[in-house]
Amino acid sequence: MHITEHILTNSDCYKAGRTIKPRGIMVHSTGVAQPDVNVFLKAWDKPGVNACVHAIVHQGGVTETLPWNWRGWHAGGGANNTHISFEILEPAGHTYKGGTMIGYDPVKNGPYFQQVYDTAVELCAYLCEKYGLDPEQDIIDHAEGCKLGLASNHSDVGHWFPKHGKSMDTLRADVKARLKGGEPEMTQEQFDAAFTAHEGEISARTVSDWAKEAWKKAKDAGVFDGTAPGAPLTREQAALILERLGLLGK
Repeated sequence: MHITEHILTNSDCYKAGRTIKPRGIMVHSTGVAQPDVNVFLKAWDKPGVNACVHAIVHQGGVTETLPWNWRGWHAGGGANNTHISFEILEPAGHTYKGGTMIGYDPVKNGPYFQQVYDTAVELCAYLCEKYGLDPEQDIIDHAEGCKLGLASNHSDVGHWFPKHGKSMDTLRADVKARLKGGEPEMTQEQFDAAFTAHEGEISARTVSDWAKEAWKKAKDAGVFDGTAPGAPLTREQAALILERLGLLGK
């Protein structure tokens, strides 16, 4: 995770100079199809803007926009006094109607989402470690903040994450796993996709120039069937090859 500092020193929020003792993290998404972080930096770094988060998560990493212990203007409620906040930028290509994404393509936007989701997990893990926060108890999104009476009535990020098989529960679990030194849990869908891609890559490999002659001889002798020259060799396959070569005896 790469964090770039671009503090919004011209914003009224920053100039207010109020600090907090971070007790939690609130996750937001912008609710607009705009992936360019510079658009938001330009729009928010000036007087008269009534919104300011601590960071923005985008394809390039994380841009810190307020010191982590500054009081942000993000929740429209009490979470401003207790929670570090960040916005996740949404990809281009969709619109909104009544808080619902219109024309959003989960397949096309899958790689984008996975990238910003993973960055959000890393950022949360970093902040939990820095401030001694519990990922299971201290990370919420704007919608959950509203239900707790800590934020205004917004739906983010529950309107977006489920389109990619994710939720705040999966994010909290992934943050917990990262803090324990593990990797975020891979869903069955992600595993199947990765395995299929790996199989396709192996099948597409051709014989290396230095091995072509030996490979042909092995194929002609019936040692190999001539497929998947780049695939790894299991012990049972090795046993079969030794038997074909007559090296196992009777």
